[in-house]
Amino acid sequence: MLQSPQRLLNLRLLCVVSLLLIPQFVCGQSLGDAKRAVKDAMKAFAKDFARSIKDKPHLLATLHDKRIAESSGLTNSWRNDGILWTHNDSGDDAWLYAMNRKGQTIARLKVRGAINVDWEDIAVGPGEQGVPALYISDLGNNNHKRNDLTIYRLEEPLLDTTKTLQKGKTERATAYPVRYPDGNFDCETILVHPKTGEIVVVTKEGSGKSGVYRYPLPLRPDETVVLVKVGEVTFKNTFMSGNSLLARGERMTTGGAVRRDGLRVIVRTYTQALEWSVAPSQTLADALKGQPTQFLLPLSPQGESICYRLDGKALLTTSEKLPTPLTEIPH
Repeated sequence: MLQSPQRLLNLRLLCVVSLLLIPQFVCGQSLGDAKRAVKDAMKAFAKDFARSIKDKPHLLATLHDKRIAESSGLTNSWRNDGILWTHNDSGDDAWLYAMNRKGQTIARLKVRGAINVDWEDIAVGPGEQGVPALYISDLGNNNHKRNDLTIYRLEEPLLDTTKTLQKGKTERATAYPVRYPDGNFDCETILVHPKTGEIVVVTKEGSGKSGVYRYPLPLRPDETVVLVKVGEVTFKNTFMSGNSLLARGERMTTGGAVRRDGLRVIVRTYTQALEWSVAPSQTLADALKGQPTQFLLPLSPQGESICYRLDGKALLTTSEKLPTPLTEIPH
């Protein structure tokens, strides 16, 4: 991607430093040392990195709400203008956060009927009787031992967007328990087709060979459904080589999204993203068998979320570390 050996080295160093803040990749080094390394490296190499990402990112805001300490999923609201939905990773209760593009929390809502074991991603898609629904992926499985993997669906709440820091509860969520046909995997990516309701998940693999699985519709509440494996996507290293913890981390998927018109789908890792075109009559599962476009994402400590802006002309990302940046990337 880069011709200059020095610039390539700079980018590799950035990749290493960015992953140092991910707890599972910190080896024999204190968090304080990692933070200092990040600060120094960002000052030294930020310009080279900025030239290499697909488009110049813009920091919209730093999230005001310190309760959003691990923003693991992100999606645009279909019912509330200018609102984004996010949630924390494991360790939080079943809370949804609605925020605006200024980083202000509009509402914190308890999801009735749901448990946050390890929520990793969120999407918006078609619901019952034409009302948009939120799909929450409780598929995090770091130890590959969970037998309670669940996708939740709930009617998207309608909010008063003129107020901030509202509290409340959602309509009751419906649980759709799932399991894999061929093993027990970690997963941080859920994709929902905005027109057909097709649900696809992409597993998180250190090898970079992520399994693609489809939920066999129709949805069946409270029944454990076996996902159907429909393919595999390979995520390759851009900076690192080999099989070190950092190199494996560069290949691990951490989130994904489908554009509102259903014609693009994206899956990210900690440092980069792959994007596929989706034909009007094509399924997401088939689209992911095609040739993707690869590009870098803005440097952020433990970046795990991504979504399209509603008009499809930009991407939005957050991070699982405080202070949490809300970044927009022209697209």
